[in-house]
Amino acid sequence: MSSGTAIVVLIQGAEAIKITKGLLYGLIFGFASPIPGVSAGTMAILLNVYEKFFSSISVEMVRKNWVFTIAFLLGWAFGLFGVSRMMMFLFDNHGQIIFFSFMGLICGCLPMIFKKATAETVRVKNVVILVIALALMFFLAFHGGDLSANSTLEQLGGVTYAILAWVFVSSFLSSMAMLIPGVGGSLMMFIFGIYAIYIESISTLNVLLLTIFVVSMVLGVIAGIALTKKLLESYSQTLYFAIMGFIAGSLFIIYPGFSADLDGVLSVLFALLSAYFAYWLSNKGE
Repeated sequence: MSSGTAIVVLIQGAEAIKITKGLLYGLIFGFASPIPGVSAGTMAILLNVYEKFFSSISVEMVRKNWVFTIAFLLGWAFGLFGVSRMMMFLFDNHGQIIFFSFMGLICGCLPMIFKKATAETVRVKNVVILVIALALMFFLAFHGGDLSANSTLEQLGGVTYAILAWVFVSSFLSSMAMLIPGVGGSLMMFIFGIYAIYIESISTLNVLLLTIFVVSMVLGVIAGIALTKKLLESYSQTLYFAIMGFIAGSLFIIYPGFSADLDGVLSVLFALLSAYFAYWLSNKGE
């Protein structure tokens, strides 16, 4: 094999790795998107790419890694529209096991967040931020109502300009929250009352609503990235203490209850396996 051929093979291999990695990350982010309390930020923390992503994100970086970016977006779309339907089936039939698995993932990445938060001398104000973030999530878990309180379009009487405007604004703000580990876009959509409309637009492929969601989400994510990047640069410890509070507090939100039967045993088993996997994965990225 000539040196030129070897170089081509290496380049193709590197591109294949980028595509595979992009698709995998996209799938993970995609199927987690509709789950209240499990955000894109949570997944970034789990994969230990949160700080790396926000410290390096730029137009030039996206252009340079366009293969990975396209693969990620394709994986995210498939995860959201394809895998999410499978996840909804699992939630309906084995919800306790699925939610306990996510709780395990969250618990498994907490040590890594704690390590980053305490890398410098701990300041009292940041501990206060942790308590506030934890208290906020606790409040949302026990006083935030129920997902069933969110109304569908049919229950609201159909599409109106007022509803479309509210969906756009709420989706924009929710997309900014998508980057906050433990909070997430879906939880904020639930709080704003558009969660049912969001799920409905995906399941029915409503072009008008999906267009509004996509445009508002893109704008919200861009604004959220700029804000998070600034916080990481200037208030890194404060941000990680807040993340620790949001992440830990999200356990109260996604806890589904416990049944002392086979599902209960499997739930505990999957939670432990997920916690170990998350701990191993987050440390592997160090």
